[in-house]
Amino acid sequence: MALPLSPREKTERLTKIWCLKEAYVKAIAEGVGFGLQRIDVSLTDDGALRSVKVDGKALEDDGWSVELGILEGGYIWACITESSEKMGEPRIVPYQDIINVMHS
Repeated sequence: MALPLSPREKTERLTKIWCLKEAYVKAIAEGVGFGLQRIDVSLTDDGALRSVKVDGKALEDDGWSVELGILEGGYIWACITESSEKMGEPRIVPYQDIINVMHS
C-alpha cells in the first residue's frame, strides 16, 4: 500500500495527468471537446508514467509515442506523437511554398 501523498506530490501528479491528456487532444487536433474522460492516464506509485489509454486502448499499441518529463524548476512537459511508420516518410517543405500558401 502506497503512503499518502503530500500536497506537492498530488499537484505534480495532477499536472502530469493534465499535460498528457492535453498533449493527446492537441496531437489529434481535437481539443478538450474530444472528451478528456476518454483518456486514462496511469502513473506508478513513484509518479512515473505507466500507460496512457484512449477508449481502453494503450496509445503505444496503436502506433503512438508518449513522453513525459520534468524540466529544471519543476516544470512538467508531455509529448505525444504518431510513430513515423504511421505517418509515413517525412518531407521537407520549402519555405517559399509555405509563404505561397499563406498568401493565397
